[in-house]
Amino acid sequence: MIITSSSYKPSLDTLIKRINRHRRRIYKLITASLLETLDKITPEQLEFIINYGEEVLVPHISTLYSYALEYGREDLIGYLQYIWDRYGRKSPIQCPKCMFNSIMPDLSCIVCGYVVKEDYVREKLGFDEKFREYILNASVAELREVLDIGFVLVSEIDIRSPKERIDLSTRLYFPIYLKPYEINLIIEEIHSRKLPI
Repeated sequence: MIITSSSYKPSLDTLIKRINRHRRRIYKLITASLLETLDKITPEQLEFIINYGEEVLVPHISTLYSYALEYGREDLIGYLQYIWDRYGRKSPIQCPKCMFNSIMPDLSCIVCGYVVKEDYVREKLGFDEKFREYILNASVAELREVLDIGFVLVSEIDIRSPKERIDLSTRLYFPIYLKPYEINLIIEEIHSRKLPI
């Protein structure tokens, strides 16, 4: 084994080029450090953090949104929305208060904390049309399961029984509790298939 030592010192130009080449990573590291160490963020720090943080911002999106509101920085809120849509857990339902696509299955907004009503979720997901389609395509056994449980899971694409195996890492499913007329629709569909309930 040969051990050598090198006395190579990069020139200032070389160092500057390396820093410029990795500028985005360096800014993200600075942003992460600021977010972890600062108790109170100033307007200047907020602007830097939001403009250069990218995916580092996602766990802190609620706090950053609050600061942007406090400092009256609507322009930064728009950019936070872009960051959330690109890197966050984007919901198919937009919050009517903060306008982020951030309503979660518990009906609350992960950004501003606003809680919507189930009827809002039903409307935004197009529940009525999906439910009619689900009733027509589901087996009698699936329909009976849904009757017993009293709710279904709805995404922006489809409706599933709560007993189905669902990959929650790819899509958000919202529990929607059945109203009496929807229960009657299921019962009518089961009877129309000439099978006792």
